[in-house]
Amino acid sequence: MKFKSSEELIQKVWDCVRSNSGIMVLLQLMNIKTPITDADCIRTLACKALAGLARSETVRQIVSKLPLFTSGQLQNLMRDPILQEKRQEHVTFQKYALELLERLSGKTKHRGNDLEVSLANIHRANVVAQTKILFNDRQLLQLIHQHLITKGYPDTAAMLVKEANLGNAITQVSTHQPTKFRYSTTLTPSRHRSLPSPVIQKEETTTIINGTNSNSPAIKLIKKTPQSLISSTPVQNSRLQKQTNSDLVVRVPSQTMLEDLTSPVEQPRVTLDSIITEYLTNQHALCKNPMANCPKFNLFIPHKCPDPKPKIASANNFVVRCARRAIGYQCKSMNRKFIHSRFCPVQTIRSSSDGDFFTCAKFLPGDKSIVVGDYSGDIRIFNLHSGNEEHMFQTHDNYIVHLEPNRSGEFLLTSSTWGRPRSALWGIRGSEMKFALDDEEHVEFSKVNQDRIVATKLEIANIYDANTGQSITRLVPTVSNQYTRNKATFSPFDDLVLSDGVLFDVASGKQIHKLDKLNQTQSGVFHPNGLEIVSNTEVWDVRTFHLLKTVPVLNQRSAIFSPVNSAIYAISMEQELDDGDSTFDSSFKTVDAMDYSSIATIDVKKNIYDLAVNRFDTQIVIVENQGVYQSVQESVVRIYDVGRKRDDEDEQVNDEEDEEEDDMDGSDDEGSDNDVMDFLDPLVINLGGDNENNDNNANNEEDNDDDDDNLLDSESESWTSLSSDSDDSFVDDVFDL
Repeated sequence: MKFKSSEELIQKVWDCVRSNSGIMVLLQLMNIKTPITDADCIRTLACKALAGLARSETVRQIVSKLPLFTSGQLQNLMRDPILQEKRQEHVTFQKYALELLERLSGKTKHRGNDLEVSLANIHRANVVAQTKILFNDRQLLQLIHQHLITKGYPDTAAMLVKEANLGNAITQVSTHQPTKFRYSTTLTPSRHRSLPSPVIQKEETTTIINGTNSNSPAIKLIKKTPQSLISSTPVQNSRLQKQTNSDLVVRVPSQTMLEDLTSPVEQPRVTLDSIITEYLTNQHALCKNPMANCPKFNLFIPHKCPDPKPKIASANNFVVRCARRAIGYQCKSMNRKFIHSRFCPVQTIRSSSDGDFFTCAKFLPGDKSIVVGDYSGDIRIFNLHSGNEEHMFQTHDNYIVHLEPNRSGEFLLTSSTWGRPRSALWGIRGSEMKFALDDEEHVEFSKVNQDRIVATKLEIANIYDANTGQSITRLVPTVSNQYTRNKATFSPFDDLVLSDGVLFDVASGKQIHKLDKLNQTQSGVFHPNGLEIVSNTEVWDVRTFHLLKTVPVLNQRSAIFSPVNSAIYAISMEQELDDGDSTFDSSFKTVDAMDYSSIATIDVKKNIYDLAVNRFDTQIVIVENQGVYQSVQESVVRIYDVGRKRDDEDEQVNDEEDEEEDDMDGSDDEGSDNDVMDFLDPLVINLGGDNENNDNNANNEEDNDDDDDNLLDSESESWTSLSSDSDDSFVDDVFDL
């Protein structure tokens, strides 16, 4: 294969490394700890390779969004070697780490202590470097006029006033004369000490020739001999060196130096403009939140960029808050955090068979029944409100790991761990198998019309006709990512399929793009907005294939989006133990689906095998088992109302369950927002009255007053209407029970 240029060759090398999970491998090697004798050398080589790979713009964009860079992990690695005897290798590692930082930040050189480089400092330095320094020329002339007067040149000063028309300006400056320039008292003492002294001051602080003054720190121009001028680089010669001592000296160049400046070797000139610009740049660099676009700098007042405005908290008055909801700052976000941090158990369904336990569950259409799979391969249908089993039939000979009913409630997809068939489509009405998908490990309906099924086996995805079971398209990636738990899925508009980290066009069956592999487990799922892909902790933009952000709270968790796109429910995936058994986490997390901020962590005290959300996001069902996989002691399916706490008057919760679950209020990951919500709870109740249409913010709270108890009773009736419907269930209509 011939390449037109070296750029094409190196681009091919970069693409080859990326397609074979090179970024993930290098990141893992940079965090390696064993073998301890070689760990420093290994991470040095990995950092060198990653720094070279970062020459690719695409790689830079991806790595710049990873915790290695955004959370300061790289700076922590740079501090100390793994083995103290390997300090020489660690110095080399620091060199390549700084090179990597420079490429990621776009900054060519770091000043000061390189080990103290942080993302915030790099960002501030970049903003300062991009700022165009502008100042008022008339103010500079006023300073020159004052300097001439101070030095005893009144005629020259008068001529300057006449030619520059400074009459009124000089009068205004005289009012500022007695006051020395200082920053406001709101600044820290350390900042006061580090500020360069203003140019305009009284005689004891003005610039002098061939002399020093011990009371005014300022800018010092260093005189260089001709030999030093020739041997040094132009940048070094022209540099203005800030002094922290008390000298303020501008030395007149000697005749020899003037001759050197007229020599063919062109040296950068120091001008009054460059001195003022450097002075103002140093002031701008001290700002905590510098802005790239600044108005003209005032030479009489020290510069300071304004601090960002703090986030506006929600109004304590609930009526005001509701009135401002349409235009209020982050009101919708605070509502989402309020609702999805509170869960109340309203129904518990227990297994009637000894030795069996539930493994997965889903809501059936109508939200009046739930379908549950168990360890023996049976499908059970329960009434959502009474908890009674209404129907049962066997689908597999072993553990059911996944099930999905279609929106009409006529068909049910199931998948098991092994045996034949591994997956199948069932008719719920007659409990008969429509067709089997013998070797497929995971199956899902399409999102729009649900007339197709996408099935997964290892890295290969197959699309089947849901009516006939005939294979339509076979999707095979050119280079496999080999995720251990690959699950192919349709996009919200059914035009794309994501399988094994590769996007396919459904119409043509061709591969569109391969996402960089940054985890070993999950391929990813589409966000319901159709614009993003969530793959473990990474969030990818479908339009540009850029990495938007990383969400650490989603690490090794399955993301389940609520139907109204307001929240993500994250449950831990199955974890293998050393003895060959497996277990699950006992808590689930809620994440804001709009900005991926963490909302709450809810502990249910039992292992969570599965979680599902109803179509209105008003209830969730959780499969909870006590014990590890091979020795489950207790198995229940529990239904929770979303957006309210459990109180003592909830008659649907047994007393023994009270001891297990002291409170289903989530442990808030964003305490400040939820503290406001806690304060609003009694206000919501008092404003609720008899209105049964109150939203989920109207929670039941304990109160000793009689009037409040009556209001609580009315609120309980409102919630009971959501969880205790007296109408016949969907299964009654199907089976004519």
